[in-house]
Amino acid sequence: MRLNLFAFYFYITFVCSFVGGSFAAGTNNWKLKAEQTGFKETGTYEEVERICFQLARDFSSAVRCQSIGQTSEGRNIYSIIASRTGALDPGTAKNKNIPVVLMIAGTHSGEIDGKDAGLILLREWLSTHQKNPLNELIIAWIPVLNVDGHEDRGRFNRPNQNGPLEQGARTTAQRININRDWILGQSTEVRSVLRWMNRWDPLAIIDLHVTDGLKFRHKVSITLSTEYSVNQTLKNKTAELHQHILNEVTQLGHLPLGFYPQLRDVDNPGAGFLLEADAPRFSHVYAVLRNRIGLLIENYAWNDYATRIQTSKDTISAIAKSIAKQKQQLMQATRLADQQINQWSGAHVGMVWANSLELNTQLMPKFLELQGYRYQVHNDAPVVGGRNITYDETVPEVWRVPFFNEIRAVPESMVNLPHGGYVIPAAWAGLVKPYLIQHGIKFKTLTSSKKSLQLEALRVQPNDVVYDTESFQGRLRTNITGVWQVESIDLYKGALFVPIRQSKALLLAHLLEPFAPDSLSSWGLFNTAYEVSDYMANHRELELIRWMYEKNPKIKDTYGQELFNRLDDIKQSYEKRMLADENFKKDSQARIDFWLSYLPAFDTKLNLYPIYRSAYQL
Repeated sequence: MRLNLFAFYFYITFVCSFVGGSFAAGTNNWKLKAEQTGFKETGTYEEVERICFQLARDFSSAVRCQSIGQTSEGRNIYSIIASRTGALDPGTAKNKNIPVVLMIAGTHSGEIDGKDAGLILLREWLSTHQKNPLNELIIAWIPVLNVDGHEDRGRFNRPNQNGPLEQGARTTAQRININRDWILGQSTEVRSVLRWMNRWDPLAIIDLHVTDGLKFRHKVSITLSTEYSVNQTLKNKTAELHQHILNEVTQLGHLPLGFYPQLRDVDNPGAGFLLEADAPRFSHVYAVLRNRIGLLIENYAWNDYATRIQTSKDTISAIAKSIAKQKQQLMQATRLADQQINQWSGAHVGMVWANSLELNTQLMPKFLELQGYRYQVHNDAPVVGGRNITYDETVPEVWRVPFFNEIRAVPESMVNLPHGGYVIPAAWAGLVKPYLIQHGIKFKTLTSSKKSLQLEALRVQPNDVVYDTESFQGRLRTNITGVWQVESIDLYKGALFVPIRQSKALLLAHLLEPFAPDSLSSWGLFNTAYEVSDYMANHRELELIRWMYEKNPKIKDTYGQELFNRLDDIKQSYEKRMLADENFKKDSQARIDFWLSYLPAFDTKLNLYPIYRSAYQL
């Protein structure tokens, strides 16, 4: 009898361990707060932690629960690595050639649809032995990236959004918007993801959000921004994937859009829509700079939470299945883009992209038929007056609207990349080096000083430095213009050389080319290079100008024979201008600047961009 009981116990234990996931799926422990409340609420982060470890325990051969780092308030950022391929670590994934798909929810933690949808979908995939994307892919799932924001819950955090009852905050505890932080990496959250990406090298980054704005019947937009890429094969394969995903989601009834719907006129959908050119600070563009695939998913806030969860599940599933179906072609295209490093040397690329309308280019728009509602544009809006819009959701309408979808490189942003690479002087190496490491960019440190190297330097005029008037992400952004010219440069031991011939060359250029929209320079990291640190007293200015005007030998003693010999010509030019230009004659400062412009600079590093370009390897 004991033997029979033992055998029965062993049999039950064996069966439960084999199908434990299926049984667990029916218990309350597996029911999310969202499910328990009929999708009226969402759980706290404790629920994410509990489910993460429970998945890893119940499906130990297919799941790992790992912390990728901590938030500024010390909370762990958990990721769920799920796959039935036998690859659950970066080395095995690479050896087995298994594509990794990184899915991120809770970047803006009030927009939390992806968290609950992803956890439910993973549970369903793991609880069945039927074929699903886990048989083909490694799904790396970050249920909540902005964990501190997720726990800063409130009922009024997102007034435009229809549920859940309590929602997290948009920014981190340090008030950084982390979907604007992928280049600079100010936040511990993004730095954690970048370290993870350098180890795992995901094929695709999928970032899940919820948007506000106009009211219509479309439930989701699926956006990619491949314009920054210079590899046509990868662009073509990404476009094919995009269309396949849209087709799949369309068949599921969600009326997806393939672009983020930006209104030309916020109070009148009939004026049409623009295709936006996003910047590298966004995750889906950042992926492109790494020769990878980036998709931005936006559910629409006016749909209720249950509807948005279903839309998210179907969208995530369609993306994973589409990538699994095309994985060989996609991986081959990304590998080819990585290998074609010779194409970067001297390449002609656009650093800034914009819609043609923003470039004042007259184009005939396409026309779209969008599934909307009847709306009214008010010139005298109810209650408050002024121009505004109201929608009547009881009357569906089809909007036939113009769509301006041509994206072009801004002509002034076109640059020829260096043939050799970039040089960071020793004085600036400590500032720049962490960013190179953060993004996995290869560089070498000079072990000895080098004299009189012929390098390209960029000097700007004071009027060519323009600072933003308001801070953004806590930074005072800066725009500069100038021309690269060859100069003789001395480098000291500790300087960095960053070769252009590497797979992340485009990302490198966007970090160090000053005209790029999210370069280190644009983010204001080099602002001290443009700040005057010493001044010439006004009485000294007048003294030197009088010596020059009078051809005093003291100019020769101070500045040399060459300038002294030019003084007659300088004086003649000055007097001609005084006669010809009445504004110049009335402007004392302009007249001072005229004379001082002929004197050697007393601060030779002022307005010198602190990065050089090299035509050769160092």
